[in-house]
Amino acid sequence: MNALQLGNINVVIAGSGGIGAAMVQHLLASYPVEKLFWLHRSEPADCNDPRVIKLFCDATAPASIVAATEAISQGCEQLHVVINTVGMLHAQGITPEKRLRDVSLEAMLELATVNAFFLPQLAAGLAPLLRHQQASILASLSARVGSITDNGMGGWYSYRASKAAHNMLLKTLAREWRVSHKLCSVVALHPGTVDTALSQPYTPANYRKRVLTTPECAEALLGVLGGLTTEQSGSFFSWEGEELPW
Repeated sequence: MNALQLGNINVVIAGSGGIGAAMVQHLLASYPVEKLFWLHRSEPADCNDPRVIKLFCDATAPASIVAATEAISQGCEQLHVVINTVGMLHAQGITPEKRLRDVSLEAMLELATVNAFFLPQLAAGLAPLLRHQQASILASLSARVGSITDNGMGGWYSYRASKAAHNMLLKTLAREWRVSHKLCSVVALHPGTVDTALSQPYTPANYRKRVLTTPECAEALLGVLGGLTTEQSGSFFSWEGEELPW
């Protein structure tokens, strides 16, 4: 049985941006959530549901990741769904590079820390809680531009590289957990272009592709996760359910 089809589930959502917040709301409204641990760097919007436990967690601060995962371990005996929505495309002084000469070591390291290196730290802290006799899911948001096979346009060096590193870390984790966490499905998800602060600077009025609202994205991604089997662990899916090349 898929983890989202169980009677009562304990959930972790990492990230309080648009997609993370929409995931929280959709899970609480549509699934039998017993406890939902919401990891955030910036205090998320008001959520008075008694099932929600908010915990500070900064992807660039390893001690905060350890503290958050330890608090989750004290708050429940097992987890069923963990979804990492933490991501970074731009920040003050950092924008996607169009040319090689625009690349800086500082930007590459910051993007890699947030987009790639946070995932194994989070997974390591929660690994004992995902190893049990019921189905579980570890999903992490990636991006189609992180696919080495699908790179036909070039550019965006640091973001592409950080998401490619994320994908390799997730794929490697999935291979290890096929032995140690036999009932856990580990997958990467491409959320599409979503109306969030991350994407808005790069979706002009004449943007030709579909732009999803955050509720549409959350519902679509949870629909993909709800159809997973353990045989699909180690895969990369779009919000439409298409399996993407690494």
